[in-house]
Amino acid sequence: MEVVQYILGFGPAVVIPMIMFLFAVLFGAKLADAAKNAMTVGIGFLGLSLLIGFMVTSLSSSTEAMVKNLNLHYEVLDLGWPLISAFSLAALSLPIVYALCFATNLLMISTNTTKTLNVDFWNYWHFVFAGIIVEQVTGSFWMGIFASWITFIITLKIADYIAPHVQKFCDTPNVTITQAEIVAWAPLAFLMDRVIDRIPLINKIDLNLSKIEAKLGFFGSPLAMGAILGVIIGMLGALPFSDIIKSGMNFAAVMVLLPTMAGVLVSGLVPITEIASEWVKKRFPTKSLYFGISGEIAFKNPAVLSVGILMVPLTILISTILPFNTMMPFADIPYLPIFVVFGTVACNGNMFRGLINGIVIVCGILWFGSDLAVVSQALAEKAQLNVPKEMMASSIDGGSHAISYIFYKMFELLKGMNPALLCLFSIVVTGIIIYVLKLIFNINNKSTTAASLTANKVD
Repeated sequence: MEVVQYILGFGPAVVIPMIMFLFAVLFGAKLADAAKNAMTVGIGFLGLSLLIGFMVTSLSSSTEAMVKNLNLHYEVLDLGWPLISAFSLAALSLPIVYALCFATNLLMISTNTTKTLNVDFWNYWHFVFAGIIVEQVTGSFWMGIFASWITFIITLKIADYIAPHVQKFCDTPNVTITQAEIVAWAPLAFLMDRVIDRIPLINKIDLNLSKIEAKLGFFGSPLAMGAILGVIIGMLGALPFSDIIKSGMNFAAVMVLLPTMAGVLVSGLVPITEIASEWVKKRFPTKSLYFGISGEIAFKNPAVLSVGILMVPLTILISTILPFNTMMPFADIPYLPIFVVFGTVACNGNMFRGLINGIVIVCGILWFGSDLAVVSQALAEKAQLNVPKEMMASSIDGGSHAISYIFYKMFELLKGMNPALLCLFSIVVTGIIIYVLKLIFNINNKSTTAASLTANKVD
């Protein structure tokens, strides 16, 4: 366990390039090329991390002021992703989950049950989280391991289904997203996009950044959009005039630099994925291989960031009127652009639809986060974490783990069942979920193909 924690302690900007270097060498890349590309990936991750930190800092003062000005009172406080990562990384199941998930991934690739190789080892702790909330509610260590395992399998299958969309949207071949709390909402977002397709008038609205920029010139560019959004966020936070102007400049910088750093990451990633793809095709002509990485790659498209920033004040507003929500958005609010990534990816950059999807996703996250407060509080106390006593502890990040939440509720309701039968029932439920996911994405693919054929016919 200490070895795994020691390696993870280096952070994603070091861990992921190390993994990418090893895979590049294994797939036949020259040492110099492997080192160069892996380091470029690391630089991309480091740049993204620094810029996301800068964005979080820029948002924090405004969001804190919004919450304070609204004088909101809740039973549960969002303490952010550090809360759940802390007790996940301290879990005794950590090394077992890591080893089991990676071994399962290799087995599934060899048996053609997945095309995705999840190299985002840093974010494997999300599968640990899936297990420890089940362990907490059932009292069974091995039942928790089992929950981590089935959550990992479902996440891999979603990664397979979303891969063509991610590759097209990010203009990056042979990749997909495997970050559990992000991809969990992809099926709902794609389904919502199909629903919107069938609503008259609304289905004609297309707020696409490239189209807006073509019509408005500079004022429709990501630079101007970032400045405008920053000013709006500052004004909603009732900041002093000088801070509002600074907020505009800060977000203008983020809108320009974040896609640039995502591009740096991709420039290192693509040569490695191409070498891997060639290696696989030479030996297994009918196979494809996708590299699963974290959701930050979607920031290559500025529309994702625009929708994410707009969702920040909207989430605070939604939390005040959403029935059954007991969680006050706080620490994770600045990270919302990450949690609602697929709201925009699913509709190919249409920001109007992205906002609709984002609102639906946030409602689910707030409900789940509220319901997870009891188990989150218990796990925080078990890990001897310093949490406020006045309110219960939970997080937006915890609520975003939709797959984990489904199994948590199932195991909670059926915890009196014989363990063997419960595991068998869970496997059946997993099979049903994967089948439903396949239906959702088949419908999506058929609709996309039909739209493409119609467009070509018109042209």
